[in-house]
This record gives sequence, C-alpha cells and structure tokens, in this order.
Amino acid sequence: MSPFRAIAVLLPILGGLPPQVLATEGLARGRVFEDRNDNGRMEPGEPGIGGVAVSNGAAVVLTGADGSYEIPWGPDDRIFVIKPRGWAPPFNALHLPHFYAERSASPDSVDFALRLNPEPDDLRALVLTDPQPASTKEVGYLERGIADRFASRGPFAFGVTLGDVVYDRQDLYPEVNRALARIGVPWFNLLGNHDLNLNSGGDRAASHGFEAAYGPSTYAFHWGPACFVALNDVRYLGGPRYLGGLRTDQFAFLEQFLPTVGPDEWIVVMAHIPLFSPDPSNLETFRSADRARLFALLKAHRRVLLLTGHTHYQRHVFHGLADGWDGPEPLHEYNVAAACGGFWGGPRDSDGIPLSTQSDGTPPGGAILTIRGNQLLLDYVPARLPPEVQLTVHAPAVLAPHQGYVSFYANVFNGHDGWTVRARIDRREFVPIHRILGWDPTYAAAFLAQDAGPLPGPIPRLPDPSISYHLWRSYLPADLGAGAHSLTVEATDPSGRAYSATEIFRVIAGAP
Repeated sequence: MSPFRAIAVLLPILGGLPPQVLATEGLARGRVFEDRNDNGRMEPGEPGIGGVAVSNGAAVVLTGADGSYEIPWGPDDRIFVIKPRGWAPPFNALHLPHFYAERSASPDSVDFALRLNPEPDDLRALVLTDPQPASTKEVGYLERGIADRFASRGPFAFGVTLGDVVYDRQDLYPEVNRALARIGVPWFNLLGNHDLNLNSGGDRAASHGFEAAYGPSTYAFHWGPACFVALNDVRYLGGPRYLGGLRTDQFAFLEQFLPTVGPDEWIVVMAHIPLFSPDPSNLETFRSADRARLFALLKAHRRVLLLTGHTHYQRHVFHGLADGWDGPEPLHEYNVAAACGGFWGGPRDSDGIPLSTQSDGTPPGGAILTIRGNQLLLDYVPARLPPEVQLTVHAPAVLAPHQGYVSFYANVFNGHDGWTVRARIDRREFVPIHRILGWDPTYAAAFLAQDAGPLPGPIPRLPDPSISYHLWRSYLPADLGAGAHSLTVEATDPSGRAYSATEIFRVIAGAP
C-alpha cells in the first residue's frame, strides 16, 4: 500500500477529515534508512528500508521500497518510526531510544535512522514499574537498590518502565535516566499518573512534560519474536484526577497498526493503569467501554500478553467472558509489583535502603519476561533478595501441644491459580494447601510494629495492608510432640520450576 493510499484508508477512522484540515496541518515526508556509519544522518550510499511502519499517533503508513513515506502532521503530533525486527534506532549515552521527530523542530525531510540489530528467537527483557522517586535521595535508593542489583542479573535485550517514572517531580527525569542507565541496556519508558503535568488544562497537554523527555507516550516496536505496544492509558480529568482509558486517536493507531503484526508474533501490550479494577469494590478505574474495544482489537491475535503497573502490589488476572474477552484462551494480564515497593517507606536495611515492602507482602523488585519459542515465562525477581527467594512462610514461633486450627501462611510473590503449592511438617508427606484472599500476616505485623514503639515509626511509613492475591493457607497438625519442628512449603510454577521455604517452630509441653 502506498503512503497516499494508507492515509486515504485512515480518513474515515479519523472522522473524515476534510482536505483543508490536512493542508492546514501539513504533511511529514522523509525516509527510513540504514545508517551504516551510525551518525544519524542520511548520506550517499545509505539505502532506504521498505515496509517499515511510521506513525503520527493515529495514522500508520508503511515506507515504500526506497524507504520513503508521507503522513499527516498536526501541530502537536510527534512522528515516529516503529522499530522492525532486526533493526534499532539510535540510542543516546543513557541508552534511551530516539525514534521520533517533533513538529517544532521539523526539517524539510523527516528521516529516521536505523541500524542492523540481529535479534534471536529467544528474548529476555526486564520490566520495572513505578520507580517513583520524590527526591534525589530516593533516586539514590533506586540506583543502589534496583539498578545496581539488576545490572548483574542480565543479559537483557532491553528494559522498560511501565509508568510513574517519578513521583510528580519531572525535574528528576535526568537523574532517574542516569540511575537506570547503570543496568546497561536499551531502555523504554511509559507514562504514569505521577508523570502528568497537573493543572495543564487538558488531557493531551498533561503528557507534554513526559513526551518532551521521552518522546511519544503511545508507540510500538518489534524485538525478536514479539511486538511491544506502549499505551498511554492515563486519562487526565483535571487537578489530581485521572481515569484509565484510551483516546480516539489511540484506537485509530491500534486499528491501523495491529493488522501489520505477524500471526506468529507475540503482542505484548504495556500500560500503566491495569485493565481490571484494583479496588475490591470493583469501582471502574479503567473505562469498561475502552477495555471492550481494546479486547475486540486484540482478539484477532493468538499470542497476547498485558503488562501493567500502578497498584504497588502484584497480581495475575486472566480475563474471560465476564471481563469482555471472548478469545479461545483467557487473556493474561500481569500487574507487576513496584520497583519502589511501598513508596520507599519503612525501616532501612543494612545498606540504608528502605525495606519498602508492598502492601500485599511483596518485596520491591522487577519482572523478567522470557520468550523461548512457543513458551512465555514471567518471573518476579525481588531486587534485594536472591532470585530463588520466591515466597515467605508465616507460622507461630511457639505453640502448645494438641492445639487445633492453628494457621500457617505462604506468600508466593508471583503466584496465581496456575501454581501448585504444598506443605509438609518435618518428614511427613507433602499435602496441598489452598489460595485465599487476605492480609499477609508477616506484612501486617511489620505494619503494626510501626505504631508499637515509644518513638514515631520511619518516614515514609509502610503503607496500610491490602489483600494479597497470592496467599496460601493451611493448618498445623494437632498431634505434634514437644520440641522443634520444621514447616516446609514448596511452590511450583506452571512451567514446573519449584521454589521452597522452611520455618522452624516449637511445641512446648506444659504451656498454659
């Protein structure tokens, strides 16, 4: 399809914009080319690249055989190239991509440089969300507590932050960029509600500060076996108010772009606000009509994953008919725990970094997305614990003989109903235990301890406990003799990888 034909096809989606509007707004023209000497400029001997998608955030066109394109360019548009597999845009010294052009800086020809970037079928990427520093001190926590820990856990093809890059402090973007650059991989960013320009006067204007730092807030790129679609799903309502949802121009972009994705490619949709309601009351935090429209577009693809942040807890949701998804398999949404955990709060560890456990008992960290052929793996890695630590166990330290219905709990950080969790006492047989909804008692104890001392607790405090969606519970047997006993919980993920944790408790004879 020629660029002119693609624009004509899109006009009905945009509401049939009359020719004079296009003439007023103008056109962007240019080429996507192979930058053989990595200087960012198109020079003789550097060929154009055909079949590459270019977008203005609503329209999508494909370059001709010579790499040329033409697309409407409005006064607030950022034109961007959608990185194809095997190619990469320029990255600056902090590993941030430059794949877009702004109207205010537009030359006569808007050219996009790409260089060859061999990408195997296997992919391993790092996913962070909500680093959310509110001060230079907290950027230091991010650097030492997150970036330096993951720098040694690669290699990663790239990394991404799923929004709330900062906590209402856009002046901290350069410091955050320097901190995350220590991981040493290409880095992409999404907008979160704490990245908005508050009182900006409108939804689009609220994103301008983020976009000045990182480029378009809705974009896409291919990498290896997957296509990653970054969506700005924070709809600004004025003041501090916002709601999850998508704009008309974003749906136009998706309607044009998704059909260009290959049938065997994974589509990984990345956004900040989750598509489910994170509130147990099921208040609408993401517009249900927008979710239904997005699901209808994704239904045509057989390999889809949703990645979201925002909640500062961890949860896996499998959307079905009740959520408006009627695909052949449930649609998996992984709501990733925050890099800042519980807002950089709570007591400090031996390195002076807040423990910052999240309200569901999940320690701060990040997710690793791995694709190997038909298999997609989602691992959660606590940043300041060994990666094999995937659960905590809570049991009484001491109990009396012959007590019945004494509970123990296992918090499996990345758990969901696809996991198998079982437990045993001493050398007895393993028996299955069952997932419940409730507070993690270990976290609840740490939260309450803030109020138990003679002095005020740490500032910031640990946040109020919330329901954990990855908590298992069972009961200790009443026939245990006096002495020390071991409680071992083993959790096995859907791919067959097993993790375990053991706690020692005592039965004391003669206890009242």
